[in-house]
Amino acid sequence: MSEHELLRSSFNAAATLYDRVRPGYPPEIIDAIVALAALPPTGKILEVGCGTGQITLPFAKRGYTILALEPGDALAALAAQNCRSYPQVTITQTTFEAWPVQAAGFDLLLSAQAFHWVDPAFGCAKAAAALRSGGAVALVWNLDVSQQTAFYQASQPLYDAYFPATTDSGTNTSLAAQANRCKATLTRSADFADLHEIRHPWSTSYAAADYLDLLHTYSDHRLLPEPNKTGFFQAIEALIARFGGVVPCQYETLLLLARRR
Repeated sequence: MSEHELLRSSFNAAATLYDRVRPGYPPEIIDAIVALAALPPTGKILEVGCGTGQITLPFAKRGYTILALEPGDALAALAAQNCRSYPQVTITQTTFEAWPVQAAGFDLLLSAQAFHWVDPAFGCAKAAAALRSGGAVALVWNLDVSQQTAFYQASQPLYDAYFPATTDSGTNTSLAAQANRCKATLTRSADFADLHEIRHPWSTSYAAADYLDLLHTYSDHRLLPEPNKTGFFQAIEALIARFGGVVPCQYETLLLLARRR
């Protein structure tokens, strides 16, 4: 298995933690997707990489019919459990790459915190095939933009000490760069037009145990080799204690939405 596939599949082993501590998505972003996509009340949504259903549920509650794809068996099982009150939601355990496309079958292709795991050119082409003319693709990421906080700055020496020099751990530069790759591909695509980019800032705080659990859901942290992994988590736990047991985080939710020609 390639390093890319190892990273991509690592979330499945942390499904329960992922469901409990990963942040959800602001209502303003959900509203923007519905409005910009001109999603009809009877609209059909294809979701790529639903995880445990963090963005599936807000659309399910609005009554939309959703086919949600999730390759991880534990993640898919939790998503099905979380969406059990919404019979119009179907969770299918598969990758987007392996899914047999239903041509022009959907009004919206939605993907939150997941589309960067798909090759952008392939992903955009398959998204276009799945969408009806006039449909939309909506790609969403929660970017951690806490770089100016005192805790973030104090944590950087720990990342420098315990993570490989080639790893962009402790920052969100890599994720932002991958989102920009998706944006560039959508911009160049002959299948899509009217690209909108919306950034919604918000903040939250984590208690020590929750923040440590959150770090345990990140693929690069999960796959950090020993003894660095144990050393890092012991050091970051001690740092949190020095900061009073609470970690403030600044987020920016990024939405890229384009219409199918």
